[in-house]
Amino acid sequence: MLSVALCFAITASASYASPVNVKTVSYKDAAYYPEHNTAAEVIAKHDSKVSAEASATVASVNHDTGDRVNQGDTVISLDCRTYKLQLQQAKAAHDAVNAQYENAKKLFASAQKLQKQNNISLELYNQRNADASRLKAELINTKAGIEAAEIAVDKCSIKAPYDGYISERFISKGELAQPGTPVFQMITSEQGHVEAHINSFEYESFIQGTNYQFVFNGVGYALAVDSILPVLDRNYRTHTAILSFIDEAAPTGSHGELKWHDNKLALPSSLVVVRNQQAGVLIANSSTAKFIPVESYTEGHPAFIELEPGTQIVSTGRHGLKDGDSITVVPSNQE
Repeated sequence: MLSVALCFAITASASYASPVNVKTVSYKDAAYYPEHNTAAEVIAKHDSKVSAEASATVASVNHDTGDRVNQGDTVISLDCRTYKLQLQQAKAAHDAVNAQYENAKKLFASAQKLQKQNNISLELYNQRNADASRLKAELINTKAGIEAAEIAVDKCSIKAPYDGYISERFISKGELAQPGTPVFQMITSEQGHVEAHINSFEYESFIQGTNYQFVFNGVGYALAVDSILPVLDRNYRTHTAILSFIDEAAPTGSHGELKWHDNKLALPSSLVVVRNQQAGVLIANSSTAKFIPVESYTEGHPAFIELEPGTQIVSTGRHGLKDGDSITVVPSNQE
């Protein structure tokens, strides 16, 4: 049987265990703004297949693959003789109706004078009025015919819709172009934008992030967020983000990385401990360890927590250490 003195000694030893030697690091030295990255690509703002809008034979190819063109430049010219004849006919019909209308207006003006003098029958007066109104309507119709024919003639010149480069040509001289048939493809010379797919876990971090960059061939290009879809993409199950270059731009079509930083400070996951199924960090509160819980923590990820800059976080000796345990902080240069 143990003596009373021995039992007391054992009890005292259990109650007043020796302080645990620990090392610490200050919050201001350990905390950082976590960086995120995902694959991204520079997409052209316009990359179009330009189609014919008229049925005609290709008369000439004015610009070929690789050529730079300005908005409005004629790239493909179609044989426009048929449409030009239709325009001439429309103008001739308009001139004929216009001559009849001018005559009808004069006859109606005379009828108005005679009507005031009661020298014209009501039937003839009404006829003069109806003739002038009918020819006025026909004149409007023939004018519309001219505009339609002019549009058809204009469609014989297939033009560049914007400044850019011809990336591919699909038709050659002598071939028949049909409405809706692509004749060339062009890409804009305008600065492209960055497109990336953000997973749901990083969505909040992205929309509240800072220092967005597109990294290509080791060079970082500053970005600004234009938009991010709040709904998930059907194919990728991610959020599609569009960003624009602030200053210098990476080449259109380049594949690289989109990087950004969180706007909140966090601690490395290596400093996180779990006590009673709660994640947190242990700090040195004078000569006692204190457990500070971290809310919404995901294992292996940075721990977002705000502490005073000088707060000393236990970095070594924390395994098995509990809230309230006695500690002795050992200088970091001491083993």
